[in-house]
Amino acid sequence: MLEVWQLEEPLTQSLKDLCLPTVHVRYEQRVDRARQDTLCYGNCLAERMERELEVWRQNRIAPLLRQSKLPLDNNLETFYLMRLPAEVAAQVNAVLDCFFVDRTENVLAFGNPGSGKSHLLCATGQELILQGRQVLFAPCNLLMEELLKTPWKYDALIIDNTGYV
Repeated sequence: MLEVWQLEEPLTQSLKDLCLPTVHVRYEQRVDRARQDTLCYGNCLAERMERELEVWRQNRIAPLLRQSKLPLDNNLETFYLMRLPAEVAAQVNAVLDCFFVDRTENVLAFGNPGSGKSHLLCATGQELILQGRQVLFAPCNLLMEELLKTPWKYDALIIDNTGYV
């Protein structure tokens, strides 16, 4: 059986090669702590890998949030779901599960001005981003302007239901 000190150099090199910076940076500190606390090295490594995965997720999500152009203050934490009638709250929860994307279904939000439609849609967009999906937020008028001024790789663009605009 190999001693731990015999494994440290190849493991350190493997962590560098695999581009696992969080594990690599904290590895020696964590191993020393594990030795002092007599923790299992498997548990030690599992804990480090969980932290690496969390940092990876955060590094993946941050650019997706920036690219989405979503107002970040319109999220689920700031949306007061309890003010909605029960049947509407159930529909909101169905939208927040984000399965509509996998089913390639549209979501349309109707309601009076100030009722929270945009807030809810932004919160849904953020939930999608937390799942690693790419999202773009744009008011309809700005999206139409962007379509008109941006060179597209398509030969034709067909927009249905322009009556919504």
